[in-house]
Amino acid sequence: MINQQFRSWTVITLDNFRYNITQLKKFLKPDVELMQIVKADAYGHGSVEIARESEKLGIKWLGVANLDEGVLLRLEQINSRILILSPSFPDEIEDIINYDLTPSISSIKFAQELNMFAIQNEKIIKVHINFDTGMGRAGFLWNQVNEVVSELKKLKNIQIEGVFSHLSMSENKESEFSSIQVQRFDSVLLQFKSAGINPEIIHFENSAALVNFPNSQYNMVRIGLLSYGIYTDETLHSKIKLLPVMTFKSKIVLIKEFPDEFGISYNKTYITHKPTRTAILPIGYGDGYNFLLSNLGKVIINGKMCPILGRVTMDMIVVDISDVEDAKIGDEVTLLGNNGNLTISAEELSGLYKGLSYETVCNLGRRAQRIFIKENKGTTIEPISRRTFIAKDFSNTKLEKIIQTSLNQRLNSNEIGSIIYQELLKNLFSTADREVGWKTDFVHLVKFLELKNNPQLSKQFYLAKTKLSYRKKLKNEKFKIVCANNLSNLEQYFLSEDVEYRWLLDSKIDLIHSFQIDKIMINDNILNYEIKKNNHTSTTSNQANLEIECSHPKLKYLVDKDVQFTIDTTTYYPKTKHQLTIYLSELTKGILVTFDFSETDIKNVETISIFAGKEKYPKEINENGIVTLKSHQDEWFFPNSGVVFVW
Repeated sequence: MINQQFRSWTVITLDNFRYNITQLKKFLKPDVELMQIVKADAYGHGSVEIARESEKLGIKWLGVANLDEGVLLRLEQINSRILILSPSFPDEIEDIINYDLTPSISSIKFAQELNMFAIQNEKIIKVHINFDTGMGRAGFLWNQVNEVVSELKKLKNIQIEGVFSHLSMSENKESEFSSIQVQRFDSVLLQFKSAGINPEIIHFENSAALVNFPNSQYNMVRIGLLSYGIYTDETLHSKIKLLPVMTFKSKIVLIKEFPDEFGISYNKTYITHKPTRTAILPIGYGDGYNFLLSNLGKVIINGKMCPILGRVTMDMIVVDISDVEDAKIGDEVTLLGNNGNLTISAEELSGLYKGLSYETVCNLGRRAQRIFIKENKGTTIEPISRRTFIAKDFSNTKLEKIIQTSLNQRLNSNEIGSIIYQELLKNLFSTADREVGWKTDFVHLVKFLELKNNPQLSKQFYLAKTKLSYRKKLKNEKFKIVCANNLSNLEQYFLSEDVEYRWLLDSKIDLIHSFQIDKIMINDNILNYEIKKNNHTSTTSNQANLEIECSHPKLKYLVDKDVQFTIDTTTYYPKTKHQLTIYLSELTKGILVTFDFSETDIKNVETISIFAGKEKYPKEINENGIVTLKSHQDEWFFPNSGVVFVW
């Protein structure tokens, strides 16, 4: 059962999506194609699965908002034509072309840069020209068409495949402004024709316009929100029957009785007026359930509507279950969608706080598992992991794009999307044109001690003892340990293959006299080390980089072999900092990180995990002044993952 597996989940019923497409197609004129809009992760419905379903339905075009959304689809083997609807940046041009995406043009400058790239690479690039006929957003103004056409004709390596615009009031059939926009767009097309430019594809309408203005279809229509069963206006209910595609659910995690006159949640915005039985749900605005639904929202539990009491918090909401006598911990809760004879629609939910249904479905379920249902069967369980993370440690283009696009598109999930995991860990190592390094069995202990024998230093610093060990392939006969006392100095070593350990110290510390290697080993070989560099920026400044070169005569026989690194150090850590950060500089398999402050005056240490991997939150043990984070031995984590200890 799904409700036994997850704290919250979104159900995407692909059968309803197919039904909605069928209903929308009834409004299409002959020979008019559809473009399925899948931007913003298909309005929260899952861009990859919706794209795949669209391909099966014969839809040839997909619309995305930006480069990353398009690349993600390509990496998931989506072969449809993909149009980037929003303006792009010049530095994105190379990737737009490499991933066979179609850019839209809203400025001559971008068109010129695109043309220059095409010339340099001996290509002809297809584009769609965007005209603003009254939307008041991206695109050339319709009355500038003559100048635009004149400039575009100079760009010989750009092929104008399409021209499009967008209605600003498509939900309002009575609005005269839509007719004005149509007239303006027709005048644009006439000027193109007069200049000898005949775009193959012309698109103007969205899904609401398809229903309200069937005579303005041209030869392609962009369908978005209606295809997901969400009405953009009440008047559309009488014109087309749609089924909601998304359902958002959670379950009761706690049942609690509150007495009369008791304040609920932050700032006591709700006061009970009688003894009240409540259910605590393990979701909140961190899951995309809008804060503005505080004291307004409602959920369905065991066939009954239950109001939200008090403020929606980041991770929890409180609902009144006084009328649900049989409610118990673990019972399923519907926050959006159908449950028996009751329904909470996206339009209804957003209407409670005068919001937008677009926003509601885009945001809901950010931390939830996503289950795709087809033919009444659970066909796919997909993690949503839109974590913002860029791996700068890698120069390999394929890997870099996988990490950048997949993680940028997915945020706050229990695990990284399968695309990255499969592409990186199963395919990349055997196909990359250069070696990618990684570590295994990563163990890092940091122990803070009081400087009892040095009263002057003890007021400012803790003594920090670190023990680090891991396995990896030895790349060089010699390698470095580096210390710096400002981040910009340390950053220059982040990409250095000959640096195995990096430590950031306080700017007031003299590095040479404040950093000590206790032990440095490769396998059983105790290494020699010497200071190679200590460049002060001035004779009065403590700003420095400390490079310690490590070597051993036997290392030349161990190059390209998997070896055990052991690095133990002693240094100082400022008491004013109140946080300790440990980063993973390389792809790492299996971690054990420990912060021991048991012999100091530090209290109540909290952890902020920033791990990017299938196991986003390693097991944490926090007791007796020692915090330990431990992953499964076989779990992988991406570079720049780590943990921040805060006190």
